[in-house]
Order: sequence, then C-alpha cells, then structure tokens
Amino acid sequence: MNHNKPITSVTDERAPDAVSSVVVASLPWAFTQNHPLSTSEFISEAKRRGFDFDMSGLRELYRRNLVVPFVYIGPRQAVPIPAPVESEPPSHGTWQTELRHARDRGRLIDLATERFRPRLRFERQEKDPRHWRNGLLYSKYQVLALPELRSVLEGRQYRRRNEQIVSWLPEPHQFVLERTTKLRQIAIMLTALEARYLPKLDPEWLHLVNTDEQEWVRYRDSFDPIAMAQLLQYPAEQAGQDAEWLLLRASNIDPVGRSWSQVVRRAPRKAWKELKDAALLAIDYREAAELLLLFYEELAQRGQAEELPAIPDNAWHPLKERLSYRHNTLDQNLMDLGISPHPRVVLAVEGDTEQVHAPLVWKALGYPDAPELMRLLKLGSVDRDLEKVAALAAAPLVGGEIGGPEGWWLIKPPTRLLVAVDPEGQFGTPAKVARVRAKIIEEIKAVLKAQGVVNAKADEIDELVEIRVWSASCYEVAHFSDEELADGIMAVHTTINGLTRDQLIEAIAAERRRRKDIKEVCSQWDYKPSKVQLAHALWPTLEGKIQRRLADPTAPVPEIAEVVYEAYIIAQRWRYLSFVLGSDGTPES
Repeated sequence: MNHNKPITSVTDERAPDAVSSVVVASLPWAFTQNHPLSTSEFISEAKRRGFDFDMSGLRELYRRNLVVPFVYIGPRQAVPIPAPVESEPPSHGTWQTELRHARDRGRLIDLATERFRPRLRFERQEKDPRHWRNGLLYSKYQVLALPELRSVLEGRQYRRRNEQIVSWLPEPHQFVLERTTKLRQIAIMLTALEARYLPKLDPEWLHLVNTDEQEWVRYRDSFDPIAMAQLLQYPAEQAGQDAEWLLLRASNIDPVGRSWSQVVRRAPRKAWKELKDAALLAIDYREAAELLLLFYEELAQRGQAEELPAIPDNAWHPLKERLSYRHNTLDQNLMDLGISPHPRVVLAVEGDTEQVHAPLVWKALGYPDAPELMRLLKLGSVDRDLEKVAALAAAPLVGGEIGGPEGWWLIKPPTRLLVAVDPEGQFGTPAKVARVRAKIIEEIKAVLKAQGVVNAKADEIDELVEIRVWSASCYEVAHFSDEELADGIMAVHTTINGLTRDQLIEAIAAERRRRKDIKEVCSQWDYKPSKVQLAHALWPTLEGKIQRRLADPTAPVPEIAEVVYEAYIIAQRWRYLSFVLGSDGTPES
C-alpha cells in the first residue's frame, strides 16, 4: 500500500485473466452468510438504496455491461465440473440450493466473460410454468456499483417492444465502465472472503448465518489467506488500495456527516437494515472495506504485506472511516452530538418531600422531560458521607491527554453536583458547608489522580460542586407557612392526635421558633403522617406559588424553584458542548 499519496485513480491494474465469478461461486462456504440474490431481490435491494429500475432496466444494465449478473445457471454443462466440496454448511434457501446443484454439474456461467446474450430472459412470460426461473443470480456486493449508474440512469428512456414499455439506456462513458468493472471485481473478491471475515465484522461479536460456531471455527482454522490471495490473483497490496478507495467513497456519499456516522458505525448490523438510500450505501462501502482490510491484516501477519499505518490523530485518513476505527468512546461520540445520556446536573436533596417536589417543579416550570439534563439523588440524611457519592456523580472521566500543557479530553460531559439540604448537622453553619465542599473537591481530585490527572485547573474543578441550604430549619418550613403546613398535615392524618387546627398551627409555629424540623411536631403522636403523602398534599400550594411567580415577576420565588431553575440553566449550558479538562500548567509532582 502506498500511503504517501491520495487514492484517486479508478483504473484497474489487475491482470486481464482475473478470477472468474464462477470460481468464487464454486468455493466451499460461498454465499453462506449472504444468499445469492435473484433478479427481483436485487431490484429490491437497489430500491432500498435509492435506485429504482424494473426488470427491463436490469436487463439494460447487463446489456451495457454495467451490472452483469454474478453467475448464470445454464441449462447444460458449460465448465469443467469442480472437485466435490468436502465440508460446507447445509444449503438454506431455494437459490443457494439451485446454485450448488448447478455448481456440482458445471452449469455456472460468468456472463461478464462473454458477449451479451440478447435472448437471455429476465422477465417471466404468461406461457412460463409456475416454477420458471431465469437462473440469473447476483451477489449482495454488486450494490456497490449503484452510485456509478446515476449518470446513465438519468439518460434512461422508455420504448415500446412487443407491446410492452421497456427501459433503454444510453451508451455509458468509458469512465463509468471502468468504475463498474472495478467494482464487479471487488464484489467477486468480497463474495470469496465474506464467509471468513463477515462473521467477525464486529470484533466483539460472532454473527453467523446458516451455521454454528463450532462449524465456522473449523472453517476459519482451515482458511489459508495466502492460498486464497493466490487463487483470487488478489495480492494484499491491491486489497489495501481497494479498501481505502471504498472508504473514501463512503466518506463522500455518507449524508449524515462524520459525527453522526461514527455513531451509526457502532450500531449492531441488524440496526443497519433500517437505513436507506445513501446512508445504507455508505455502510455497504465501509462493510466491504472492512472485509478487505481484515484480509489484508491477516496477510500482513503472515509476512505478505506491511502492517497498516498508524492513523494520525490530527489529520483525516481513509482508515478513519473503517467500521472498526474507534478513536473516541461511545460516550465521547454522543457528547459531541449533544445527546449524551449522562446528566449534566445531579440534584441531591435530603428528604421525601423534596424528592417528590423537585420533578414536579421541573415540570411546572415548563422544562422538557430529558433525563440527560438533570437526575435526582435522595440523600436521606444530612449526616450522610457525601464524598464517595459526590465523586461518583461529578468526577470527570478522562479519555486522553490533548498534548502539551493543554489538558485532557473528557469521555462524558461534566456533571455538576448541586446539593440542596437543611441547615443542620454537617451543613449547620457556612463554615461547616465549606468544609464539606472542600472534602468533596478533594475526593474528585483523588479520582482524577487515579486517571493520571494531577494538575487540573482548580476553577474548573470548583465549578463541579455547589451546596445550597434552605433559609429555614427544614425544607417544609422554608416553603410553607404554618397554616399551609397545618392544612397539609390534616389532609393526610385523620386524627392529628386530637389537636384542633389552631393548636396544630401553634405547635408548628413553636417548632419554627426553635428552628426544628417539621417532624418534631408529630414526634410523640400515636402514628406519624407519611412524608410522601404530605408532599403530595402540599404540592398544589407550592404549584400555586410557582404559577404566581411566572405571572408576576415581583412575586416571591420558592427556593426549590430557584434551585431547579439553576440546575436547568447549567444543564442547558453544558448540553450541546464538547469538553476538555484544562491543565494549570504546573509540572506533575
């Protein structure tokens, strides 16, 4: 492979006696992973890729030597009968069965090696028996030629022949003929190689058709890439050049762009079936290139070629288009597109009431139902050790170093930990809050150090953690009046321990003056009201306050609404950005 110049040539440097499609169709395991396509099936595959023609149009493509059937099953022996196949999976499908039957009797014909047969029929006639077949079979890889047909199909005309309207195509340009000839030869190579390499297209999975793993492993172990290259007259150098050319074509025709393409390539093969038009063709080209590159790499391991070159980080190269190329993690690809599932904000609240209210406030403020923006975390107690939880939620995951003193790429978007708690325990004073926050920051730095980061910018780390405390003794007291709390408790508690409404209001007021939690009001009751039920009972009151604020900018803002609003603003600001973690430039200690 010559990696010092771009691949722009379309001429085919193969020997004039390049291997026939009949030789490949006669190989053991041929067409086991992708069955041969009938004429109608090939037309359907072309239509999925945005090319619409009928049987007469397909016949014209054959007449013009643009897309010639892979093989033709003739009525009598035409070539020497090949040696019996010793081992291959059982035949599945009518066409595969007929192909093998014809193979074993020497009846397969490579139509590309002979003159156009005007009497070769593509379409069924009324007089034909029910089981009539035209014997024309295509390889799935012949769809690679479709983009080259656009200029010819644009000149398509329709003519009457024998009381039928049929397609007529103009004579193609020599450039188009060269391209389609090149792609037919590549399709022949791919058909020969697919049984060996297609099941391992994804290195993490084995995807088999018509066979089981044990049978395929035996075939894999018996496969000799050097012998195959000699049989196909297809050296590693040519395979590598063809692969890079296909990848260049994929990049040029892919309509989704490189960022989306990287995500599409990660999808399982079954998901590609939902693609169509140019997006599906781009995958076809990449799949074909990957098979050739896997073949090349196996030949290189046996000393038949140089190793593939190292792919440069900061420059485009055709090999960056291959299916197996993974410069970034999936999280990084999704982050670049702004669709990472990781939350941009984790809102940590203490109790049941806040846990119920926070998502309701989010909805009341009109924010979208998008888990990647904010995720809720219930602490359960202000005395809980937050350091490990905070590190899990907010510590950046580092991909690789950018280079020099610049910093590090992040694998996922940064997440801000926003803590909203009662002013008690370890959050009882501003000094205590500062100490807790400092411990969290140190834990985040420890997580970064384990990833090799010891000199990240301090202000960027500081931005990951914020702690807010309610202005009153507890969340409920900070958001509701004594009367509102009394009505909420009465809605969920049938006896209120024998108190009247006025007595309950006074009890709540007393705990407010003592700066105690609302739970102290009922600490001595026979049974205590459910905090979750109380939260739902109080919600209409809180919702009313939010609606008043939305209608009147001078109305008070509930503190939980301020916190949720802040979470939303941060999440939106960080939503569609890619991030790096900056370095402060100090040397590593």
